[in-house]
Amino acid sequence: MTAQAKRARRPRKEPRIGAERRNDLIQAAIASIAELGYDAVTVASICDAAGFSRGLIGHYFEGKDDLLLEAVRYITQSLGTITRDAVENAGPDPLDRLHAAITASFAPPTFTPERVAIWVSFAARARWSPALTQIYREVWRNYRASLSRLIDRAADRHGVNLDAAQVALTISQLIEGLQVGYSADPVSISRERAEAACHAYVDGLFGAPTPSTRRQAQVTRDA
Repeated sequence: MTAQAKRARRPRKEPRIGAERRNDLIQAAIASIAELGYDAVTVASICDAAGFSRGLIGHYFEGKDDLLLEAVRYITQSLGTITRDAVENAGPDPLDRLHAAITASFAPPTFTPERVAIWVSFAARARWSPALTQIYREVWRNYRASLSRLIDRAADRHGVNLDAAQVALTISQLIEGLQVGYSADPVSISRERAEAACHAYVDGLFGAPTPSTRRQAQVTRDA
């Protein structure tokens, strides 16, 4: 076999290495946003977190802003995948599926101090960034549309008259508002309390508490 043929048969490692480095930079950007806030992240903080030289960002991204947008997209896509999987695994009852969607919003890896800090920073910055505004609007509009479909089916199945779009808006804003509260004061607004508040809202709409097997969050009253 000629040397040229041997080279042709060797597996190409460059694309795999490139993909790994690109992902490492995205994860480093996520860590930097969580630690410093979206506006305070620098090329230096990202590369230090990744353990790479500062010139490497330019090899895989158009610049820091492009990398930060990719980090936000990674977080939002992960949230969507986790929520869809939770809903699909919750069984046929649309009310169970609605509760599963809520639970997924408050369970790791969706809900961790790092991820919540990133989301709060992202939401606060979106007003002044058209690119972030577009991502923000798309994420929440898709989430509300999915919730609205579940609410509509659950209301029909359980004989409850509801404005599905309004309820979906309320749930989504409950979730986001509780995330902000948790980020600022996790002692008063724990993950368990936040999740329980959303489940309780849904329980109230449907007239009675759901079975205990549905309830993922257990809250201990303050002494």
